[in-house]
Amino acid sequence: MNIDPTHRCVMHVGGLYKEKDRALERFIDNWGDVPSSLQQMIMLENDDKSFTLTDTLYLCEKLQIPLVFDYHHHLANHHDERWEDHWERVLSTWEMSPLPVKMHISSPKSEEQFRAHHDFVQPDLFFEFLHTIKGTVKQIDCMIEAKQKDSALFTLMNHLKLRDDVEVIDGASFRML
Repeated sequence: MNIDPTHRCVMHVGGLYKEKDRALERFIDNWGDVPSSLQQMIMLENDDKSFTLTDTLYLCEKLQIPLVFDYHHHLANHHDERWEDHWERVLSTWEMSPLPVKMHISSPKSEEQFRAHHDFVQPDLFFEFLHTIKGTVKQIDCMIEAKQKDSALFTLMNHLKLRDDVEVIDGASFRML
C-alpha cells in the first residue's frame, strides 16, 4: 500500500498463565528479541479478560509503545480502575508516534454477554466517553468493533447527524462542538 508501517498493527499482550506479573516481565524480555522494524509497527491494546489498562500502560510506558485504548474492554476488565485517572498517561504513549491517538469503540452485546461485541455502537456509551475526554486531545481516530461492520458506522453517523453537540465532517468523521 506504500504507507509508512509505523504503528499499524494492534496487539493484545498475550497469555496470562495465572501469573500476571511474570507474564508482563516475560513480554518485556521477549520484546528485545523482536526486530526493531517489527517493533515500530506495533501498538498494544488493553483487553477484556487478562490485561487491564494499567497493566498495558506499564508495558507501553516501559517499551515506548503507543496504547490503543479500548473503552468496552476497560468496562469489562478494570478491577475498579478508573480509566479517567490514567487518560493523560494513555495520551503520553502517543507522543513519539507520527499518528493521531487511536482507540477502539464497541458496545456490549448484552448484560449477560457483556464482553461480546454488539452489532452496533451505542451512541450514548460512546458520547459518555467523548464528553469526558473533550479538549484533552486534538484528534482521536476511533475504530469501531461491531458485528455489523460498515453498517454500524453508517448507523452511528446517522445518530450523530441528529445531535446538536457535533459537526459532521463527512461519512465517517465528526467534530465535537
